[in-house]
Formats: sequence, C-alpha cells, structure tokens
Amino acid sequence: MRTARTRFICAEGLDSRLSAAAGVLGLEPFVYARCPQTHLLNTGRFQNLQYLLLCYHSVETLKGTFIVQLYPWRKPYGWDRKKSWLWHLQEAEDRERPSCAQCIKSNRICTGYRKYPIFIAHQPPKGDDPKHPGYVESTIDSTIRPHDSQPDPVDFNGVVGSSPSGGLDLDPVQSLIRLGAQVNTNPALRQRLLSLYLENHLSKDRLGPMQQRVWLIQVPRLPDLTPALEISMMALAVAKLGEVYRDEGLVHESLKLYREALREVQIALWDRNLMLHDQTLAACVALGMYEMSQCPNQSKHGYISHTLGCQKLIQLRGAEAHTDGLGHSIFVHFRIQGILYSLDLCQPSFLGDPLWLEVPWQVKPKTPYDRIYDFLTCAPELLRQGEMLEHMDFDGKLQLATKMIWKCWKLDAELQSVYDSLEKSHDGPLYWPELAKDQSLDVGSKDGMLFPVAFHFPNLSIANTVIISWGVQAILWQGLWNLYGLIAELQTAFAEGAAFARGNVDGATTGPSTDDVGSIFHFPPLEHRADFAAPCRNILQSVEYSLQDDMLDQGPKCVAAPLRMAIETLLPFPQYRREVDWAERAVKKIQERSFRLLIYYKPRR
Repeated sequence: MRTARTRFICAEGLDSRLSAAAGVLGLEPFVYARCPQTHLLNTGRFQNLQYLLLCYHSVETLKGTFIVQLYPWRKPYGWDRKKSWLWHLQEAEDRERPSCAQCIKSNRICTGYRKYPIFIAHQPPKGDDPKHPGYVESTIDSTIRPHDSQPDPVDFNGVVGSSPSGGLDLDPVQSLIRLGAQVNTNPALRQRLLSLYLENHLSKDRLGPMQQRVWLIQVPRLPDLTPALEISMMALAVAKLGEVYRDEGLVHESLKLYREALREVQIALWDRNLMLHDQTLAACVALGMYEMSQCPNQSKHGYISHTLGCQKLIQLRGAEAHTDGLGHSIFVHFRIQGILYSLDLCQPSFLGDPLWLEVPWQVKPKTPYDRIYDFLTCAPELLRQGEMLEHMDFDGKLQLATKMIWKCWKLDAELQSVYDSLEKSHDGPLYWPELAKDQSLDVGSKDGMLFPVAFHFPNLSIANTVIISWGVQAILWQGLWNLYGLIAELQTAFAEGAAFARGNVDGATTGPSTDDVGSIFHFPPLEHRADFAAPCRNILQSVEYSLQDDMLDQGPKCVAAPLRMAIETLLPFPQYRREVDWAERAVKKIQERSFRLLIYYKPRR
C-alpha cells in the first residue's frame, strides 16, 4: 500500500499530547489553525492517547485532500456526528492517489489506510535520513499477523535504540507519547513488550533449573491469549519499562491497562468457559504481581485481595487441575505467596492439607525448594499454639510444650535431610564466602562492615533453596529455644511447688508423679540450635549476592521473605539491634527493585 506525503494541521490550544498523533501517523511537522468547534476536543477528553488512536474512525479522499474524522471518546452535550469537527490534512504535496490491489480489483477509491491501523513505535537515531547507509524503510504491513497464529519473538533493536542495560533507550519526554500511545493487543507489539519485560525482569543466565518452571516464560509461547491475560501482561510489561527508564508516563499508562485488566478478569470470571481456565488464573496472578511491584493504592490491600481471589479460584479448580502444564507452573508460583500470606496471618491454609501437598506433584515431582516450603505450612499452627501457652495452666503448658518440642525436632531432622539431599545432587559447594564489596548498608557505622564476608551461590535456584532453608531454620530454632526456656521454668516451678508432686486428698494427682519427672523434663540438648541468630546472619550475608544488578527482579525476591523472617526472629532481642538495623536498610533497597509491597508490610513488634 502506498500513501502520499502529507502535512498535519490541528486546532490551536489542544492538549500537547494530541499533537503526537502527527508523529505516530508518520506525518511531517504540523502547523496550528483555529477551528470554530475546537471546544468539542479542547476539554481534555483525549487525555489518554491510547484512546485517541482507538477513536480513529475513517479516512476519506475528497478532491485530493485527506480528511481524518475523529470522534470524541465521550460525546459532549449537543454533539452531532454529521457536524463533528474534522481535522484536515493539507492536500498531498505530490497529489499522488494511494492505491492497492484490493481497491483496484473492487473498482473502489483507495483510502490509503486500513480501517483499524496498527501504530509501531519508532524513535529514529540522530541524523536519520533515507540517504543514510544504515537507513531501512519499515512498513506497517510487515508487523501484522493473524491473531490466532503464534508470532516469533521479535528483536526490538531495530525499532528502538539500545541502552547500557540492554533494553530500549527512550527519551523521558517522548516515550510517554510514542509508546504509551499504542499500547494495544496487536500480537507483534505484544511479543515485543513481553520480550522486553522478561529481559528486564528475569536473568535467564542466572536462574538455573528453576527457569523451566517460571510460568512467565511460557506466556510468549502460547498460541493465543485471553483478553484478561493479554492486558494483564501488557500492564506488567509497560509498568516495568516505566521503572527501567524512569518514565512516569509509562507507569501511568500501565495503571490504565491494569484497570482495564480488572474488568476483563471480572468478565472472564462470569464466563463459564473461562472461569476455570488456566489463563484466567494466570491473569489473576499477574494482577497480584502488578500490585506487588507498583502498589497503586499505596497500601497492601490490593495485593491481599488478589491473593484471596487466587486462593479461592485455585480451590474451585481443584488439585487435579494443577498437575501439569501452565496450571502447574502457576500453582507452584502462587503457592509460595499463599503460604507466606498464611504465615503472616498465623492461620493455617488449605495449601497445607494432604490433598494439596501431594496431588499437584503427581506428574512433576517436588524440588527441594518445594519441600522446604512444605515445612512453612506447619508454621502457622505452631505459632498459634505458642500464643496459647500464655493462657494455660501448669498441666496444659507442660503437655502442649512437650508436644511442640517433639514436633519441632521432627521438622528439624526432615529439613536437614532435604538439605543433605540437595548437597548430594549438586556438584560442588552450595555456597561459598567472598569478601563483601557493597558498603552501602554500613553507612555511618564506626565499627566497620558488619558482614565483611558475603555468601555467593552457583545460581538463583540454589540460592532460593538454601536461603529459605535458613529462614525455616531460624523459625524452628528460635521456637525450640523459647520452648526449652518454658520447660526450664516449669521444671523450677515443679521443684518448688510441693502440691504438684503431692497430689490432692482423693489420691488423684494434679500433675506427674516424682518418678516421672526425669522422663517428662528430659529432651535432647539444643547444642548449635541454641544459636538461632546463626541462620539469620547467613541470610543477611546473602543479600549482596541477591542484590547484584544482573539479578534483576528475581534476586531481590529470592531474599525478601527470608530477610523478613530474620528480622522478626532477631527483633525481640536487643543484643541483635545492629543486625536488625542492617537488615531493615537492606529491605529498603529491595523495595526499589520492583517490590514496593514491602513498604506496607511491617514486622510484628
């Protein structure tokens, strides 16, 4: 299809962003002209340039002059379609009439444009000229594919410049207009945005074996996407690009896409054919990820709402729906969030039921990482029982504390078994010490670096597993330390209280007899487990590795939950105040890496 070279004329006083339509349409610089009906469009009705392009209705050819008719997104009072204001394009300079094979065959006058045009972002380098040796003329037709076909990954380097971070280099002012203007669901553009998002979100070279289970990597390979998942992923991608290039305009556009995705998810949930679809669940999880990184409402309530919604949807789908494919990958991803959420509430979750601990792994066996999170499903119940101890009498405390101690010992042995199996399955050490290089977390310290040695790992898969195992160890060992302290108090009270050993008048005892005292208060020594701060320090020493720039978003997320476990473990003890302060500064750095949700999750004090 061939079009004439034209010049764009718009009404004076319109929103400056509307003028970007000239650049998006590939027209030459425009001039201003007054129009008696300017007020129809000069009221800010096209604040979203995306909607402006969607409002594009028709292009007609009239005596060699192109007439682009734009209808307001919201019709103003007294608006008449037949009298709507027209934006005039100056008469074609060469007066050549565009033509195409379809119009010639049907004996029609070719308009020169498609009814629903596709706009491709393009920021030419300085000095771009058709005569330049590196100049390559691009066409819109080359990017159009059938919606039901799977487009190949597209290299974005031909469309935008490169930046030191490996992504696109957009001007902070122009990027809002050019990229935000054409956030649409065209498959080619979608593939480009998803590719850029994954490049800036996942460090594939550092992931290790876990790369096979990341559900986000599977999305670009899907032959077709539902509107809910498509728009949800677009919102994630545009928000990430806005963060990478510090473009508030893109972040704002992502919020509009997020709101549209919410509507599409609601529509899908009301559809019997889509409600239990894998992609509907994926869209819900993607919206939760958006809340995790952006927190548009400046609170954690949006993330909690998505978490609760995903939990309910997973339960409705049933355990058998998550055994393989995309459904299994999404379940494995969300299971972590669900377990951590139940741990924060100190309430057991359905994810700890035997059905959900076994059935989803009938096809693909659990990894050591999955098995370690199995231990965390027991934590809410143990924490709840620990809170009950304060309100019990002597006998109740003794019985419940004894039961909890043996439960913790069993979990500790199983946890060590998982760690040993991980060591045997991996060639080489799971981690090793290196001299720490990052001193930003020790600013203002007169005693030097708190951790002069940092731990490094072969890949993020190993780091994820080892660091979360330290977090579980910290919880278990502190729990054992507290329970042993309670048993020591009970033993002292037993020795001092004659009534405990003597019994009542009727001969019934109110507690154990003297002969049973040795067996009741006899437990294995804690040994190294008494130092519950040791696994906490290991977590803190892993922060430098996780916050390396090439770890992108996955590194910070790897250490975020264990770091919070370490903070809450050490917080009640004043002797670890320096470690807690150091860890809280690390949390602030993680917040800056697409994890704003941490701002609104405060440790229990």
